[in-house]
Amino acid sequence: MREFLLLTLLTLHLYSDIDISFQESEKPFAPKQIISVEFGLGSVQRLQADTISGSSSISRNIMFGGIKLGAEDIGLRLFVSYRPNFIDSVFTHSFGLELDSMIYINQKISFFYGLNGGFILYQIIDKNIGEDYTKDLTAYYGVETGFIYKISDIHEIEFGGRFSITNINSESTNKSYIFDQLLNTYLAYNFKY
Repeated sequence: MREFLLLTLLTLHLYSDIDISFQESEKPFAPKQIISVEFGLGSVQRLQADTISGSSSISRNIMFGGIKLGAEDIGLRLFVSYRPNFIDSVFTHSFGLELDSMIYINQKISFFYGLNGGFILYQIIDKNIGEDYTKDLTAYYGVETGFIYKISDIHEIEFGGRFSITNINSESTNKSYIFDQLLNTYLAYNFKY
């Protein structure tokens, strides 16, 4: 995530002729509805977790898809999202809300940053004892940022990243799986109407 933010700042610095404009200072803005489809990669991790073998960092890879339904009005976007996730080939679901603030860099490129939150329905396999945990539901919340490239008035490509805090935790005494951070990057197609 730190590398993503550094890349964002470097990109903004390299474009010294950026003309940041705010939508409300231009012609009247008509609110738009958005359907977004995304695909991404990331990890769920905990630094220095207590496991059977002692204290160590643990991390599992995530692959996910998702669909978001939302709206945009005067520099703000609000989405309701559903994402099926594969965490080391284990299927989970996440349901969330995202609220973004937009900065229009030029006619084609926008920068966004915002908040996200929701719930994850999961079932993690304990590789130490070879058994499934029962399904559980936990909350997550965090921040997100990225860029949007406007292809036309109704088509956009979005590249972004999210960092979220969660509590995926087994109730077993050996604490084999405890995760508290979600990191991911994604590529999305937005259809606006």
